[in-house]
Amino acid sequence: MVRYGAMAASHSPLEPLFFHRILKEKVWGGKSLSKTLELDLPFEGPLGETWELSDYPGEETTVRGGAQDGVSLRVLMEQDSAAVLGRSRPSADGRFPLLVKFIDAGDDLSVQIHPADGPQSPTGVGKTEAWYILDQEPGSGVICGLKPGTAREVFEAEAGDKRVRNHLAEIEVKRGDCVFVPSGQTHAIRAGVVLCEVQQTSDVTYRMYDWDRLGLDGKPRDTHLQQALEVVDYDLAPARPTHAEFDAQPGLQIQELASCQYFRLAALQVGAEGGYLSTDGLALTLAVVGGRGQLGDRELVYGDTVLVPGSLDQVNLVGSVEAPLEILMGIAL
Repeated sequence: MVRYGAMAASHSPLEPLFFHRILKEKVWGGKSLSKTLELDLPFEGPLGETWELSDYPGEETTVRGGAQDGVSLRVLMEQDSAAVLGRSRPSADGRFPLLVKFIDAGDDLSVQIHPADGPQSPTGVGKTEAWYILDQEPGSGVICGLKPGTAREVFEAEAGDKRVRNHLAEIEVKRGDCVFVPSGQTHAIRAGVVLCEVQQTSDVTYRMYDWDRLGLDGKPRDTHLQQALEVVDYDLAPARPTHAEFDAQPGLQIQELASCQYFRLAALQVGAEGGYLSTDGLALTLAVVGGRGQLGDRELVYGDTVLVPGSLDQVNLVGSVEAPLEILMGIAL
């Protein structure tokens, strides 16, 4: 378990790494993130995703500031993956194992599913993920799982059209909820939800049904019904959100939210007195989801995402007097 407290200083050549985000135009995107993050968009359509930390091929984020300014995460992994990862394992294709993004669902995302590692993924790398809810409009929620008792033959006959709605488990969520989405789980993010996602470094998505809408090019978006049906795990129960509850303390508090073979996810609350966060030799991703504060001598504001290399022993986090610093931490296993 990740600990916090006084530890010896690190001798690693690396430091906590901040990144330039990658902006993604999506037909289902919204306006909340661009306003909250005060972004100047390079496109006219809606913003759907910001990739905050990525080693995905062709979509590698670059370091912002510090000694490694302008260097991509891919280059850092190629130069010294052991320093970046510590005891964490790379993905099956040698990449940094976690990808962190923010998602703004101005409209419903498609009903979709992700494969597990192995032959059902074209890259060999699957996609297990977890969502941390940042905001939602009244009445909005998520779809995560099939209703208990869903029969395979009925679902397969109806998954590719609007009848699929009859089989989907809709879940109410609120800010601070965490929803774990393993590979093989049928899911969709509903309109009005903004969230932070921590996932395997993969972009393999099989769409079952896309609500009969057109894409940004005015044409129906591709669906992948057969591939999707081949990876549905009918034994998975609908998701049950977890939620961290913190006391009003001036130091650093940690509560675990989700755990799987690829990562653990935890919520951090940091008061004005702050505290030391130990890596235990594992690479950490820190996404600021509320408040503001400091990481060492670097300011932290909403939306910042930091990679703490596994070769570092510890980092010092401090919140503000006005409001505690809130962080979603991914622990690469």
